[in-house]
Amino acid sequence: MTQYIFDGDIMKKLVISLAKRTERRTHFEEKNSSLEDWFFFDATDKDILSYDLLRKNGMSTNLSWRDPYKNRKLTRGEVACSISHRNAWAYCLEIDEPLLILEDDAIIGDSYDEQYYESLLEEYNLIYLQRNENTPDRVENINDIIEVPAYPYNTTAYIITPESAKILMDTTFLKQIIPADEYLPYMLPHLKPCALKVDSVKQQSRSILPSDVEPNSEDEWFIDFNTHALTVGTDRKKCSAMNTSAALNGVYPTNLGNNVVWEGTDMSAEGGGHKVNLLKNHIENLPDNDVILFTDAYDIVYNDGLDQITKRYLAFNTKVLFAAEQYIWPDKKLKKDFIKRQSATEFDTKYKYLNSGMFIGVVSELKKILEDSDIKNNSDDQLFFQKAFLSGKYDIKLDYECYIFQCHDVGVDITSNGQLANNSTGCRPCIYHGNGGDEAKEKLEKISSKVISKSPDLFIPIYNGIDIIDRDMFIVDFMTQDQCERMIELSEKHGGWKGMEGDKFPAQEIRIKQLGLWDEMKSHWERNLYPHIERFWKPMEMYGLRDAFAMRYALDTQTSLRLHTDASLVTGSVKLNDDYEGAILKFPRQGITNEHVPVGKAIMFPGQVTHGHECSELTKGVKYSLTMWSSRYNGDIN
Repeated sequence: MTQYIFDGDIMKKLVISLAKRTERRTHFEEKNSSLEDWFFFDATDKDILSYDLLRKNGMSTNLSWRDPYKNRKLTRGEVACSISHRNAWAYCLEIDEPLLILEDDAIIGDSYDEQYYESLLEEYNLIYLQRNENTPDRVENINDIIEVPAYPYNTTAYIITPESAKILMDTTFLKQIIPADEYLPYMLPHLKPCALKVDSVKQQSRSILPSDVEPNSEDEWFIDFNTHALTVGTDRKKCSAMNTSAALNGVYPTNLGNNVVWEGTDMSAEGGGHKVNLLKNHIENLPDNDVILFTDAYDIVYNDGLDQITKRYLAFNTKVLFAAEQYIWPDKKLKKDFIKRQSATEFDTKYKYLNSGMFIGVVSELKKILEDSDIKNNSDDQLFFQKAFLSGKYDIKLDYECYIFQCHDVGVDITSNGQLANNSTGCRPCIYHGNGGDEAKEKLEKISSKVISKSPDLFIPIYNGIDIIDRDMFIVDFMTQDQCERMIELSEKHGGWKGMEGDKFPAQEIRIKQLGLWDEMKSHWERNLYPHIERFWKPMEMYGLRDAFAMRYALDTQTSLRLHTDASLVTGSVKLNDDYEGAILKFPRQGITNEHVPVGKAIMFPGQVTHGHECSELTKGVKYSLTMWSSRYNGDIN
């Protein structure tokens, strides 16, 4: 054991505290005015934490951990607190001397004896000055003052040495984060710990300083997985309401029905099994802890984003949650079974029956459901999931109160502040499903128009990641199909298609500035494309959007464009429609085309030298596209 000689120096003291919590810092200073040689150590802010941020920094949480007393998962505050303590241990190693670590709700008591604690460091490398002992019958007595702790809780006040700091850090702690006051007891067998029999530091009452780690609402849970929004719509034009309303809420569902020949019947009677099989194939390679939000495509309106939907899902404490509706379909003989299941809950609403048009669940449980039973493409998807629910084999609940999912109900509407309102349950659902006949379609149209009218923007922020298709090329979501159609409409209304003056490779085009969309597109580019560009081509310096123009290929004007490079550093090309033949964007050197790139996605590539490209001959219809150029140097703006 290292001998620490202080020679009259005072032990350093670090106080973990959020910089923005000035009231807590003031309270600490007032309550501990006699304390010497201490400083505030900025804590990690829970409000900035996200799963993506942790993953970017090589961290992740322990997915199996649950609070041993409350059986709850990690909170954002606990994750932030654990990272803060780990940073404090790193500081101890950096200064290479013992360190008293305090949290900002600590109050130094009259029995505090620093010289005595320093003497203990000759034998011990972790000293608890305050703790809650959860297994007192296992505590080992040392003398009248100290003992060996067994299962100490709380990290309000403890002393570590560089030796113990290194031990605490030489683990996979940051790969499987748990609360710091759980981690320290777990590590006791590897340390030389002791604890005061009588605390010399106390923790301020939470009635005075409320906890930053305990959950006060559904917003406090740490989301340690990705949520994937999925749908199946083989006719993209019928997906208009869903795509637009979803995009307005920052959601870009992956359509598993793209380029698929539908085999699930016309849905006038039983059918839809094809949806189940497409979903089954899609999730095969997804992480088991990720979450799937699945909806139908043609009769769906989003009114909230994935964050809110995911948080509400967590509040159900179930693995899979289905929408509930008023009517049973397709097998009315199951009615009694559903009512029996609902009677076991605390809810007694009119929404008693499983609807498969909307559900959310963890991949691992969905895999079980989908792998346990086969379904033919022309069989009924709703009956399939109803039987799974009624079997009792799976962790499935129904959203009886329409907390997330709202199926057709004439009494539901959009409030003046833009929320879906179900007055019978008192909930504000996130997604509306207009399932049913003419009455349902009419209601869906009314709700859809109210939701979509909330935003005037053509370009809606993109939240999805990128798909790398080559060493220097990637694809990213940029516009919805509805937005593409609107740009075509605006371009044709403007007219005046012509080649750019002096262009060696002229095409029929209209500048985005002429359409009055430049500021909006520039902002969209900077917010939602530039970060991807910056990461992908680091350390390339960007200067902004240089130019952007809609392009048109038609049989009576221009049908192709010969091989060329662009006057840009990075180019983005977006297919605005696909109801034409020929006119394929080709990159001969890379052997890549945009033939199968969906409408609305942008292909991003270097504009000069290496990525010459051409447009093949148009043979049928009219092709529209959007081209965007980034600046090559500061001030290179058209």
